[in-house]
Amino acid sequence: MRETIKELFIHQEWGDAQHWGAIRAFPPALADEALKSRLFHIHAVQQVWLARWQGIKLEFPRPEDYPQVEDLFPFAKSCHAALKAYLSQRSEADLPLPVTYQNIHGETFTQPLGDLMLHLPLHSQYHRGQLAQAMVALGFHMPATDLVVWQRAGRPEAVWS
Repeated sequence: MRETIKELFIHQEWGDAQHWGAIRAFPPALADEALKSRLFHIHAVQQVWLARWQGIKLEFPRPEDYPQVEDLFPFAKSCHAALKAYLSQRSEADLPLPVTYQNIHGETFTQPLGDLMLHLPLHSQYHRGQLAQAMVALGFHMPATDLVVWQRAGRPEAVWS
């Protein structure tokens, strides 16, 4: 399962970088607050899940710390670098280990690390779909970032423009 998770993480970063490239190239997107909010959510959640896996108590990041869409770009890249580093230290034997965490409502859950790691790229994919829809509404056609598109392209690494 670790190899599947690794592939999904590589795809997640590639998809996020593809979206960032498109968003940064389209000025109306840079001024759209709903789009900024969705981008913030994607990367804040990536950071929060990583902290949970590491057993670190982390307050949910604050959107006001990122007044402009561009302010989120370094945060996005740093989230992916941290996820990549964390995954490189995990083995197949780590995936069934229990992770106990609290959600944003203070409820406590315990789930296997592998299940939680599978959740994160699926969560990001869901919200990238929302970003694509928002960009279409602004008049821009987003690049396809489906898993199968990435696979057909030869599973490329992310390119952060």
